[in-house]
Amino acid sequence: MLRLTIRSFLLPSIALHFLTLCVCVGLPTTAAADAPAGFTPLFNGNDLTGWKGLVGNPQARAAMTAEELATKQKVADDSMRAHWSVADGGLVFDGKGESLCTAKDYGDFELYVDWKILEGGDSGLYLRGSPQVQIWDTEFENYFRHGAENGSGSLWNNQRNPRFPLVKADKPVGEWNTFFIRMVGERVTIKLNDQLIVDNVILENLWQRELPIYPRGQIELQNHGNTLYFRNLYIREIAPEEANTLLEKRDAQYYDSIFNGRDFSGWKGELENYEVVDGSFMCKAGKGGTVFTEKQYSDFISRLEFKLPPGGNNGLAIRYPGKGAPHLDGLELQVLDSEDPKYATLDPRQYHGSVYGLVPAHRGYLRPTGEWNFQQVTMRGSKIKVELNGFTILDSDLSEVKESKDGAVPPGVKNTSGHFGFAGHDDAVAFRNISIRELPGEPAEPPSRDTAISPKDGPINLFNGRNMEGFYTWIKDESYSDPNKVFTVKDGMIHISGNGYGGVITNQSYRDYHLIVEFKLGDKTWGDRVDRARDSGLLLHCWGPDGGYSNTWMASIEAQIIEGGVGDILVLTGTHPDTGQVLPTSLTAETTKDRDDELVWKKGGKPTTISAGRINWFGRDVEWADTIGFRGRSDVESKHGEWTRMEVIADGGHLIYKVNGVVVNEATEAKPDFGKLLLQTEQAEMFVRRFQLWPLGKAPTDALKQD
Repeated sequence: MLRLTIRSFLLPSIALHFLTLCVCVGLPTTAAADAPAGFTPLFNGNDLTGWKGLVGNPQARAAMTAEELATKQKVADDSMRAHWSVADGGLVFDGKGESLCTAKDYGDFELYVDWKILEGGDSGLYLRGSPQVQIWDTEFENYFRHGAENGSGSLWNNQRNPRFPLVKADKPVGEWNTFFIRMVGERVTIKLNDQLIVDNVILENLWQRELPIYPRGQIELQNHGNTLYFRNLYIREIAPEEANTLLEKRDAQYYDSIFNGRDFSGWKGELENYEVVDGSFMCKAGKGGTVFTEKQYSDFISRLEFKLPPGGNNGLAIRYPGKGAPHLDGLELQVLDSEDPKYATLDPRQYHGSVYGLVPAHRGYLRPTGEWNFQQVTMRGSKIKVELNGFTILDSDLSEVKESKDGAVPPGVKNTSGHFGFAGHDDAVAFRNISIRELPGEPAEPPSRDTAISPKDGPINLFNGRNMEGFYTWIKDESYSDPNKVFTVKDGMIHISGNGYGGVITNQSYRDYHLIVEFKLGDKTWGDRVDRARDSGLLLHCWGPDGGYSNTWMASIEAQIIEGGVGDILVLTGTHPDTGQVLPTSLTAETTKDRDDELVWKKGGKPTTISAGRINWFGRDVEWADTIGFRGRSDVESKHGEWTRMEVIADGGHLIYKVNGVVVNEATEAKPDFGKLLLQTEQAEMFVRRFQLWPLGKAPTDALKQD
C-alpha cells in the first residue's frame, strides 16, 4: 500500500523516445483571433510575458529549495528567450532549446490553442506539467512505430487508459490546427479541428505512475527538437462549483437521490445530532454519532459533495449493520481536513479518503476548507475505489489487506451488504447532493446502430498495408500499451506475434457489410498454448468497454480461427469491469448436435438461441483435439503456412460465415447487429494481409492467391 503525500516525489529517469528533427522556415502572417467569451489570453501576441523556461519536472522542482529553483529558473528563462520568439502574432520555436511554460499553475481548465508543425514535426502539450497531448506529423513513416498514423491528440504516455484518439482529425503538415482541451480532475476531453478525439479519458501521471496526475501545474509547449508554431492560446479556469457539476453530470441518469435536501426521510440513527442547512445534511458542532439509510446496499457507487470546516472530521459509513462502530462493524471511509496541523502525526490510513485503519488514500487532492468537494465511491465485492474531485485517490481490494493500524482486520470488512451513512465526530461537516447507483443494475444497452459505419460505394480498407491507422490495442495485463510489440506491420502485413491475450481493435463501429480477411497462422506458439492448436479469431459486433469479456476482449460474436475450427461461431456475453453490468450478446442458429452433444450448424436444423458458448461449423471433425497442427478430414481452411480467406456477410442480424468460398456457418437475430471489429492475439502467431469491408452484394469474387 502506498503511503506518500503529493510532495514526496521520486525522481525517475525519463527516456524520451522520439526522433529529433530541425526544419527552419518562416511563419506566415496570421492575425490573432479574439478570445472566446470567458477566456483569458495566455499569449499577448507581442512578447513572452507570462511565460517562463522549463526547469526539470514537477517532482524535481518540488524537491528544490526556493533559492535553488530561482537560480535554475533564471538560467532557463535566458535559454527560453534565445530560442522562443514572437513573429506575426505567433510563438515560434527554433528547435534548439527547451519547452515553453506558463508562469502560472492551473487546476481545472478549458484551453484553446492553435498549432502548426512542419514535415517530421513532433511536439505536444503538457497539462499540469505532465506529458502529454501529442502533436506530430501523422504521415512521417519513422513515427509509425509509435502510432502517429492515428492522429495528434494522443494521451501518449497512457498505459492503463485509452491512449490514441478516437479519430484522426489533423490537417496536412504546414496548416494550422486547433485544439480545444478540457481538464477536470484527472480526466481530459479534446477536440481537434472541431472533432471529438478524446472523451473524458484519464491522463496518467508519467512522473509517478502510482499517483494520480497533480491537482495543479503549469502548461507546457513541448520541445522535441523541431521548429514549432503556436498562436491564439486562451484559457478559462473552471471553478470548483462548476467542476462538481461536470463530474455529477457524468452518467447522472443511473443515480438515485437518497437525501431530499429538506428533511431526513429515509434515514435513521442519531438524527438529533444532525440538521438540514441550506439543503445540506450537516452534523451539529459538538455532536456526532452515526446516521444511516433505512435501505441497505450491497454493491454500489455513491456520489456526494462535502464541505469541511478547519480541522473537520467525519466519515462515510459503508455496509454498516445498523449498530456498533462503523470502522469495526462495517467500513468507515475517512472525511477529514487532512492538512490541519493537529493531524500531522496520524497513521497514513487515517487521512481523508482512507478506509479507516486499513488502506491509505493519496493526499493532496482536497480543496481548501470551506469549499465543496465532490467524492465518488465504488464498492463491488471486496474492491473499493475512491475518486475525489475527479482524482482516483484509492483503488484497493480489501481481501488483500492483512492487518489494520490496530492489529487484526476488523470483522466489518467481510460484510457483503449494509446501510450507507455518516459517522460524525463533533465537527460541522456538511453533505449534499447525495445519490447512489446500485450495482450491477439492469443489463447495459448498446448505442444506436446509427452510430456505426456501413460501406456504400466501395470497400473500406480497414488495413491500409502501411500502418495501424484506425486501430488501437488492448492486451490483458497491459491494457492500452503493447510493450512486447504483439501487433506490428511489416511487408504489407499485420504481424500478430501471439505473445499474450487481447486484440487490435477498430476505432469505429461498423454494420451491414461483406467482410473479407485473408490470414495465415504462423509457426510460433506461446505460454499455456505452446503445444495446443494454433488459435486466434475475428470478433464481430464488439461493444461495451475494452476488456468487457474476461478482462481480455470485448463483448462480441466471434468468427473463430483455430486449427480445425475455422468458422465456428462463439458468443461472448460480457460484464462491465467497473459496474458488473451484463453486456448481453446473443444470436439464433439452425443446429443439430454431434456425438459429443456439441451444437453444430445445420441448415434446416432446430432453431437454437444462445447468449454464450459455441456453434461448430458444419464439418468440424468429431475427433477434433486441442493439439498443435490438428487438421480434420473435412477442413476447408488452407493447410498450415498457406493463406485462408474468411468472409463474413453481416446483413442486420443475419450472419453468414464463408471459408475459402464455402459457407460454413450461419446465424440470425444477432444482438447487437453492429460494432467494432477485433483481431485476436491468443498465444499463436498470425499474419493478416487483407482486411476489407465491402457493400452488401458488391464484394469481389477474385481467386485466393498464395505467396
